[in-house]
Amino acid sequence: MKLIKQLKFLSIIFFTNLFLFSYPFVKSSFAQNKSPFEGLYIEGQVNYTQVQDIDLKTFSGTIKNNRAFTGLKGLLEYESDIGYGIEVGVNEFLNKNFRLGLSYGANKIELKKAANTSGTTQKIGTDPDPINIPNPATRKNVSDAELNFDSNVKIYSLNAYYDFNNFNSFVPFVGVGLGQADILNAKDKELSKSLYLGARYLVDKNIYVGGKGTYSMIDGPEDKNGMKYGDISLYAVTLSVGYQF
Repeated sequence: MKLIKQLKFLSIIFFTNLFLFSYPFVKSSFAQNKSPFEGLYIEGQVNYTQVQDIDLKTFSGTIKNNRAFTGLKGLLEYESDIGYGIEVGVNEFLNKNFRLGLSYGANKIELKKAANTSGTTQKIGTDPDPINIPNPATRKNVSDAELNFDSNVKIYSLNAYYDFNNFNSFVPFVGVGLGQADILNAKDKELSKSLYLGARYLVDKNIYVGGKGTYSMIDGPEDKNGMKYGDISLYAVTLSVGYQF
């Protein structure tokens, strides 16, 4: 609840500033027969994402289907994924070099294998004795233990960028982001922090193509089985096409 309130507060700040900054331009635009959306932008994104290995903290307990674990832990390794995203924002926020944006990105992460695994599992009422978890554990080993570490991750972020001066239609930028990650099967939404480095190429005064690299860190979640995980780090390479009004 605290995180949601913080994000609502950030959203209120963003839209309040957006309104205060944009109002005189919108008013002027109507007076001069210009578009009231002048200064805003929207872009579509394709993201190639790699999640760094995730630490599964030691877990002992019983999950659904009467499957019990003792001392389960490991390092979860994931496949890379191609996802999508969208961002809307305002150029030249406060001055010509700053801009603000709200972004949404979605990725599916699928387990490759689990390393440094240990612990035992037992199907209560079926297995006569506990069974050791293999090390390393393949996807089949994980499935046989009735576990699923695949997930869908959606990240909502408020981003601030600094655009360097235009050089032959080429505009490099750096940025930071703060938002929340909605992870399938996690108990709660978690705080996410991001760093950006990229560039836009202006095809004409309205259309641009871009690319950026992203490093994001998500606070370690707890899933609905009560298993806890270390902080999640991910890297992404993004290609985008945008339109600025």
